[in-house]
Amino acid sequence: MNEVIYQLETPFKYALKGEQVEASFITLIAPTYKSVANFAPIKQAFTSAISELSHGTLSEATNESSSDEAAGEIDLKSVMHVLYNWSGDTSKVFLHAEALFKNGSALVEGETKFTSPMLEKMDFRDVEGLLGTYVSNFIAKSLMDGLD
Repeated sequence: MNEVIYQLETPFKYALKGEQVEASFITLIAPTYKSVANFAPIKQAFTSAISELSHGTLSEATNESSSDEAAGEIDLKSVMHVLYNWSGDTSKVFLHAEALFKNGSALVEGETKFTSPMLEKMDFRDVEGLLGTYVSNFIAKSLMDGLD
């Protein structure tokens, strides 16, 4: 199983077995067919954004991380720049991401199922970071496969 760890900038507390515990990281899990209803719209939005912005804005977004670009990767900051500059409804991307994460693609502290109450406690920079990390590791990377 392909996984990546997202370190929270601002840890949050959540209930676990009747106790309040602090979350410091979230494990993101590569998509499977089970998650296609939420994964596919995110991938479609990202590819649409790239197509739409490919005549200028995209190169500006990716110039910030030349080492990642040289490796054929796009970092989370660039992902969010692309999505926010897209003419589509980025809020729908966040809603699909929430559903994707609640459906088993995100585990708090590597073991606890992600829930809406957890999301509501998160600093929005971490929400953006979670989405950007997911897209850069599982969507952008899959788009780059075979282009070498």
